[in-house]
Amino acid sequence: MKKFDLNRFGKVTGRLILVRRRSLSNTFLGFAITFFIIVMLDSQPFNWTALSHDDMAWRIAGAQGLIKAICLVAFFVIATMVIKDLSTRQARISEMMLPATNLEKFLSRILLVTLVFPAAILAALLAADCAQQLLNMLIHHGGRASLIGMMPGFFLTGMGPSPLWAKLEGMLLFNAFAVLGGMLFRKSAWLKTLAAMTLIGILAVAGITLAAYLIQANTDYVVYLPDSPRYILLTNIICGAIILLAYWGAYRLYTRMQVINNRWINI
Repeated sequence: MKKFDLNRFGKVTGRLILVRRRSLSNTFLGFAITFFIIVMLDSQPFNWTALSHDDMAWRIAGAQGLIKAICLVAFFVIATMVIKDLSTRQARISEMMLPATNLEKFLSRILLVTLVFPAAILAALLAADCAQQLLNMLIHHGGRASLIGMMPGFFLTGMGPSPLWAKLEGMLLFNAFAVLGGMLFRKSAWLKTLAAMTLIGILAVAGITLAAYLIQANTDYVVYLPDSPRYILLTNIICGAIILLAYWGAYRLYTRMQVINNRWINI
């Protein structure tokens, strides 16, 4: 089994979804209840007066920012839980004994934390939105507003003037680092990954700032960020290389996973 088989990959992914079905159900219910409460609190549920659709839209508009922040944080935390179900020795043995390649098993986990769990959260948002509309129609005599209908491009708007491809690239970089941290750290992976990303970011900014200062202070060069297609292409190449390196590092850690490991990292 050295070649990637799409049919086998589908079976491995289906098995993984069954193994994590309780987590998926809890995720859906928890986020549905949370989103419902947030929107209802903004819609003034104790004011039993008739409201128009525009009034309702204005009232629940304040929930957008908080829900977006919750979702982005949740996507990061979930991505760090890429091997959450492999905390026991028997679970690791079962994973290693699966009749599939390491690449198929690893990609199925990436698919789970990158698409399946976020899809469950979006489904929870849809369910909460439908429920709040029904309840608000009873409270406010037919007045309702759809939170999702007010938020086109939910996770890609309100993130600055960058083009769509740049936002997607940033989200992919965010996910790649989260997956790498989830594969590297054993316990409290999200917290350790966040701390590591913060430290790396501070060191990178400090290093670039110091280099720019030394160049500007000791030479006749003027340091600036050019806004040209060549610079944008170079930035995309560097970002793409970092993303591939992070996923490759996570895959290498997965292939070196041990049955017995009492250390704080998965090496």
